Amino acid sequence: MLLIRENVKVSGEKFGEFMKVIFLDFNGVLDTWEEMDKINSDNMLRLKRIVLETGAKIVISSSLKNSYWILGCVSSHLKMIIDELTKEGLEVIGFTPLCKIREEEIISYLNDHPEIDNYVILDDDYEMPLLNEHLVKLPSQMIGSSQRGLEDEHVENAIEILGRLPKDEKSQSLRLVPNND
Repeated sequence: MLLIRENVKVSGEKFGEFMKVIFLDFNGVLDTWEEMDKINSDNMLRLKRIVLETGAKIVISSSLKNSYWILGCVSSHLKMIIDELTKEGLEVIGFTPLCKIREEEIISYLNDHPEIDNYVILDDDYEMPLLNEHLVKLPSQMIGSSQRGLEDEHVENAIEILGRLPKDEKSQSLRLVPNND
């Protein structure tokens, strides 16, 4: 386990030969226009469904992770998000590095982790022409009150990109990552 200051832990281990990951933005994906910076429970359930159906792990690609790379610690807001994801049984395995644009960050992470055989990007802000076939683009949070975050259609698109687990493996796909203080 990789310990990050303030008792936030993400898994730092390598996972077998192959794995699926979700590159997760936060704002505009897990929150809504009405409740910015707060995890919407419906959106969390939708994310959880993607993980249950596919067995994917989570890599934080949100700009909220920049405090880790710049200051060497996570913000209290990012800590809250990781804690909520972990409480829901979702496994956060890392952060994308700090680069000029998010697409470069994801490409760099993929180059450093050859064990990733498939991935999906959940994001509302960035165009990613080199990774477009893996991008589930949500409406931008900047468009106003119609932004609801992760919707059922996005879930279906993400599952289609990642591929469903066989039925007998779905019950194995969620496990809590212990937060041993």
